[in-house]
Amino acid sequence: MAESFHLQSLRGLMVVLLCWAMSTAGEAADKITGTLTVKDALTLPNQTVRIEARLTGKTLAAAPVWGGVALQLHIDGKPAGLAKTNEGGQAIFAYTPKMRGTNVISVSIDAGALVAAEKTEATLCVWERRRPILLVEMAAIMQPREFTSPSGSFASAGTMTEPPAPPAPDAAAELSRLTQYYYNVVYVPGSEPSPAEAAITGGVRRWLESHKFPAGLVVMPAPGGLSAMIETFKQDGWTTMKTGIGRTRSFADTLLHHRMEVVVVPEMPKGELPRKARAAKEWKEVRKKL
Repeated sequence: MAESFHLQSLRGLMVVLLCWAMSTAGEAADKITGTLTVKDALTLPNQTVRIEARLTGKTLAAAPVWGGVALQLHIDGKPAGLAKTNEGGQAIFAYTPKMRGTNVISVSIDAGALVAAEKTEATLCVWERRRPILLVEMAAIMQPREFTSPSGSFASAGTMTEPPAPPAPDAAAELSRLTQYYYNVVYVPGSEPSPAEAAITGGVRRWLESHKFPAGLVVMPAPGGLSAMIETFKQDGWTTMKTGIGRTRSFADTLLHHRMEVVVVPEMPKGELPRKARAAKEWKEVRKKL
């Protein structure tokens, strides 16, 4: 009798758990799939930085759901803030780092939201103004077969629609030596703005990490291109951006226009190197040219 009672109770519990599981699966299936992106950020120690995240989707029909979604911010795996998206899907976090260094930003959607999206990551650079900034064109650290345009845009690894190109020989090791004690590095995927900025910077960040390049800020030029980006850095007080390493003529010309030093690697064909630009045959020569 007691055994029969316990058996019935167990069956009842199993039915309840099964109903709950089916209900949960149904709720998950009903969720609208979105894409969560976040930009790299730059600040000083003890200075509040604005961290921007955006939730978007593939269909316009679902547009209203991007507003009012709760997002969670983590810095180096530790909870650092909560924010809700506006009608355009944008959420703003404020964070004040205490120490100089490079931190991992991660943003995720609250589990109870009606929208589902994978957690996304970015880089928070906490720099001091006195340390020199080295501007590096992505084209210069990749093997030549990758290029699809004169501007040296990082199309393949940025969109992740094609296998990324391998790095240029010795580029990661030499750049690590340059940044270990002296430079902070800003990586530039292309010379012109792109509507797929978040996807490109995310792809660049993963590519750099997979090939063991030093951590740095990944910045896609805003409207106005590379020249406007350099001006924005200077206006924000980052006046130590005076040196760059690139591969394309447009990159070199822009830096020279801003009275910056530039090393082109590898060497351009005879007669194509801009006047005042320096050339290196390979990455092992770059440090001697800076």
